[in-house]
Amino acid sequence: MRERDAALDQAIREVAAILGDALVRLIFPKPVDFPETESPHVTAG
Repeated sequence: MRERDAALDQAIREVAAILGDALVRLIFPKPVDFPETESPHVTAG
């Protein structure tokens, strides 16, 4: 098995992040704005 180069691993992570961001932008073309009452973050209390 060949050893992987650290620079190659970093490049793969960067490309994956760019492609992931592009996919999200294609699925959700408009920015999602949650009003304060419809926040996706749930607070316990």
